[in-house]
Amino acid sequence: MLGLKRAELLEVMASEAGKLLDQGDPEVSEAIDFANYYAQLAEELERVDGAQFHPVDVTLVTPPWNFPVAIPTGSALAALAAGSAVIFKPAAEAQRCGAVIAEALWEAGVPREALQLVQVDEKAHGRQLVSAPEIDRVILTGAYETAELFRSFRPDLQLFGETSGKNSIIVTPHADLDLAVKDVVQSAFGHAGQKCSAASTVILVGTAATSRRFRNQLVDAVRSLHVAHPEDITAQMGPVIAAPEGKLLRGLTQLGEGEHWVIEPRQLDETGKLWSPGVRAGVRPGSEYHLTEYFGPILGS
Repeated sequence: MLGLKRAELLEVMASEAGKLLDQGDPEVSEAIDFANYYAQLAEELERVDGAQFHPVDVTLVTPPWNFPVAIPTGSALAALAAGSAVIFKPAAEAQRCGAVIAEALWEAGVPREALQLVQVDEKAHGRQLVSAPEIDRVILTGAYETAELFRSFRPDLQLFGETSGKNSIIVTPHADLDLAVKDVVQSAFGHAGQKCSAASTVILVGTAATSRRFRNQLVDAVRSLHVAHPEDITAQMGPVIAAPEGKLLRGLTQLGEGEHWVIEPRQLDETGKLWSPGVRAGVRPGSEYHLTEYFGPILGS
């Protein structure tokens, strides 16, 4: 059923989350893979020697907006396969995506009593939802600060959290430099860097640090990226989810001590969501950039 709704899911991911086709299409495939995987695991549960089946009654699934199809599908189906009913609260920025997923699962045969879709004002009712005594478990994918907030609401909460990431790619003198440039650019600027798996720093070892070839190819590759909204099918990098503020705005506009722009990011449209990718050099251990997940199109070295 998810496969039958592929085109609809691609449309809502583009319109809500700014996902380009090259990012959205494999995400739908990942959601389908999750469905097959957890269906297989569910059949194997009764064959685990010595195990006793004690499912929780209700699991709250709170996914992020940056992977609005694959992550909620996987989280919801994992809980259902383990015998738990699910309350599914999509991210506020991706509520249409959540509705299409829920419809697909209902049409595939998941009872509505076992999968409930809720769309609530997070500020007004989020705490009530997470703190409700009927909720036995929460599956959260999001910021570390959100996990801390949920824990503060209810210290005894059984919380399964996948949170923030600060990732580096290491390039050694033995690396294939052409491939290294390709991998760094794809990792850092895919979905405008809005992934917990995105490489936000590149660490150059030995002669790689002084390689003019690597630097020139990296600069050329980043400057060559066509940045546009998803309706432009030639786009290679899309918008950020909202006009930058806070730490992302700092990351796009401010440098730390000893840093300089190799490629300075620029705002490209009036919405504030479209930015050219940026590359900074001179990042020092322990600096704000070194320790901060910006969740945007910025690479440091």
